[in-house]
Amino acid sequence: MATLSGAKTGRSPRDKRVVKDETTANELWWGKGSPNIEMDEHTFLVHRERAVDYLNSLDKVFVNDQFLNWDPEHRIKVQIVSARAYHSLFMHNINNMGKDGDVALFFGLSGRAIREA
Repeated sequence: MATLSGAKTGRSPRDKRVVKDETTANELWWGKGSPNIEMDEHTFLVHRERAVDYLNSLDKVFVNDQFLNWDPEHRIKVQIVSARAYHSLFMHNINNMGKDGDVALFFGLSGRAIREA
């Protein structure tokens, strides 16, 4: 597979926003030179609502249920919803869950149960 991404070929660290709250205030690097740009919770909630409204207006969306982080002690469950198939494929590949048993763990099933489903 090959794609042409156009003039903008990479992710811009200056486009990332993080809600600064009691948890992130002391855990993340803030200030000059940091890629973490502060966003208040209200602004985040407004943007999230706009994104959900947009996704709800589409005829089709692509959903990936995945773990982030290979280390079982630190991984978290996420559900990634995207409007385009290639975004979904990209997220599937970048966050590949690996073995079938990992998929089963995500849904709280045994490896055998998911193969029989």
